[in-house]
Amino acid sequence: MLIKKSLISLALLASLLGASAAFAHAHLESATPAKDSSVTAPKDLRLTFSEGVEATFTKVSLSKDGTEIAIKGLQTPDADKKVLVVTPAAPLAAGNYKVVWNAVSVDTHKSNGEYSFKVGQ
Repeated sequence: MLIKKSLISLALLASLLGASAAFAHAHLESATPAKDSSVTAPKDLRLTFSEGVEATFTKVSLSKDGTEIAIKGLQTPDADKKVLVVTPAAPLAAGNYKVVWNAVSVDTHKSNGEYSFKVGQ
């Protein structure tokens, strides 16, 4: 009887741990350009998340020295939707840039964050 209760408890615990992993939020794992980096003008920005994101419901703002920069498009080209490609409407000029993102993951959880980078001359 004690073994049966232990096995049931173990199975319940394992299912709860698995469920919490399934309902995790999409965290930014890496970005190109990277946080606090100094780069030549990139053609686009690539935000890599811990899980897939829905480009339709995800918002990204880009500003240079406090002035909003127009975004031409957001897309997730890979099947797993973990990489969000942000394409500015015009080439990025030299200056300090701030990226603010509000992501909606494929399981509809929301997460957000921000980081900065610099485009050199």
